[in-house]
Amino acid sequence: MSFLLPIAAKIIDSALDKLPEDAELGELLVETCLHILKKAVAMTSTKVDDELLAVVEKALDNRD
Repeated sequence: MSFLLPIAAKIIDSALDKLPEDAELGELLVETCLHILKKAVAMTSTKVDDELLAVVEKALDNRD
């Protein structure tokens, strides 16, 4: 798994560079990133990660 993650990250980064600027697509990307962040935070045991997630979620709730 640790071998595949850097490869996957490069593929995702390359794909993101090629995406058009689109508000609807932007919302989908934000939701996807939030899902990934929640999964990553659940896998750690640090309070800082939990606090970071809470700040991100609050910021997203207050953005409109």
